Amino acid sequence: MKVSVIIPTLNRRRDLEECIKSLLNMSVRPHEIIVVDSSSTDETEKLKETYPIKYIKIDQRNRQIARNVGISIAKGNVLAFTDDDVVVDVQWLNHFLKSYSDYRVGGVGGRVIPYFENKNYYRSVRHFDVGKVQKNGLVYGNFDTSLPKPMQVDTLQGSNMSFRKDLLIKVGGFDENLGGNCFRDDTDVCMQIRKLGFNLIFQSKALVWHKYHGRIADDNWIYWYLRNNTYFYLKNIFPDAKRYLPIFLIRQFFPPRDYVKKSEVRARMSVKLPIKIFKGCVDGLRTYLNIAPSRGDRN
Repeated sequence: MKVSVIIPTLNRRRDLEECIKSLLNMSVRPHEIIVVDSSSTDETEKLKETYPIKYIKIDQRNRQIARNVGISIAKGNVLAFTDDDVVVDVQWLNHFLKSYSDYRVGGVGGRVIPYFENKNYYRSVRHFDVGKVQKNGLVYGNFDTSLPKPMQVDTLQGSNMSFRKDLLIKVGGFDENLGGNCFRDDTDVCMQIRKLGFNLIFQSKALVWHKYHGRIADDNWIYWYLRNNTYFYLKNIFPDAKRYLPIFLIRQFFPPRDYVKKSEVRARMSVKLPIKIFKGCVDGLRTYLNIAPSRGDRN
């Protein structure tokens, strides 16, 4: 089974180089490493002169577009995705491949812990579900959880996930309507794969370290969070769970404490924030209504 690793990147040459080195140091090397660069200005392109990678430069700054470009040229029959600020464990791909021996498995993801932390790291919360998509639109990750054996989940983490290439092509790749911060892009594609009747597996031994240290959410980030989350919910959950809409709306603005704790996102308040919140929800609705006729979601 051939595995292509696809990495979208933008202006993170040093981090990307460390990521590539870790991929080349694995016990099972990928068939190819594809770097899709959204026009970096930090000489990222020079890495292709040092490392055996396929390098493509695009003009668009949209992670889904970058991933879809990678899909279009990948030669592997399994496509693994990670971020440019990730370091993978030496056995990363090996643990993915074990799960694909089951033809019913459409995707496999793994554990994500902060950079510099040891393998025993876990951020404790009261809600223990891993990769769970609820009918009210909440998505519980808990992807730092270490489990004794693989388990079936609803969704995988974008910085540590893989899928069968033929299934990604069948669902049309990643949804490019999820713009800005690309929130919910990973969960959206996972939902599409599951709708085809295939299982998603969380294999905690497939470990990566992510250099993510939390985020201060400004007005623009919150706009895209609400816009993408509204669109995602209406597209994937609302048609089969309409009675949960009021709960979804409440959770949009008042998420559970565990959910906020795991996300490590802190909001920066401003006088324009209420306008951004309203606009994000409305634009998410408009985006869904624009695609709904072609999906047959509207009568």
